[in-house]
Amino acid sequence: MKSLKGKVAIVTGASRGVGKGIALGLGEAGATVYVTGRTEKGEMLPEFLKETSIHTTAKEVTKLGGVGIAHKCDHSNDNEVEDLFKRVTYEQGKLDILVNNAWGGGIHATKEYFFNTPFWKQPVSLWDDNYTVGLRSNYVASKLAAQIMTKEKNGLIVNISFYGGRRYMNNVSYGVCKAAVDRLSKDMAYELKDHKVSVFSLYPGQIRTEGMIEYAKYDDSVDLSKMESPQFVGRCIKALATDSNAIKDTGKILITAEIAKHYGFTDIDGKQPKSLRKELW
Repeated sequence: MKSLKGKVAIVTGASRGVGKGIALGLGEAGATVYVTGRTEKGEMLPEFLKETSIHTTAKEVTKLGGVGIAHKCDHSNDNEVEDLFKRVTYEQGKLDILVNNAWGGGIHATKEYFFNTPFWKQPVSLWDDNYTVGLRSNYVASKLAAQIMTKEKNGLIVNISFYGGRRYMNNVSYGVCKAAVDRLSKDMAYELKDHKVSVFSLYPGQIRTEGMIEYAKYDDSVDLSKMESPQFVGRCIKALATDSNAIKDTGKILITAEIAKHYGFTDIDGKQPKSLRKELW
């Protein structure tokens, strides 16, 4: 693996799930990773999430060979986000990688409100939560990152998205938000290309998050062995960050499994995940 030693990254929403995996994937390559999120302690979370927090993620990043730095941040609060970037600039003097992963729509991810309910029966707050942390937050963080990266003529911004941006996936506000994230990536890439800053939307496959592992205990149809690890997503971003020619594809939607195949790496279990392009594109 090419090293990210000396590179500085911010991963938003990294207490658990995909965000945590991204932080670990960058950490194993030697990066300094600012782990952001609202969870400092897990006491109020379900039992299977009680050990998750920005601090546990940061410790695991360091254990893997990187430098993990926990920073509590509510990405719906612009002042807190500005403080994050001020801290990174003060402590590191630069920023190489920003991964916008934080998402606020999960608070409504219940059977009643999220999966099988038509939009006219859902609370408008679901729309607001999707957009406040999931689109607007991506814009705000990217704006602040661009102010740093354009001065250095170097940088990578990755917006975590999903196939809901291209096809119907059970929820109107979710799909529209993901489509907007993809357009945000494309248009930011257009303006940043001359400054040597790459921007991508990244589509993971099905991920073995803590929640999915818990769900599989109650549903025999869930095959965890066919899913990607959260850390695999981090390896994909690491591959992009170490590719000096990545700028030629800036603005595109990329799929994790296809990135792995292109760069020739595997998931942490040694497997080559399958692209979901045919099934979900």
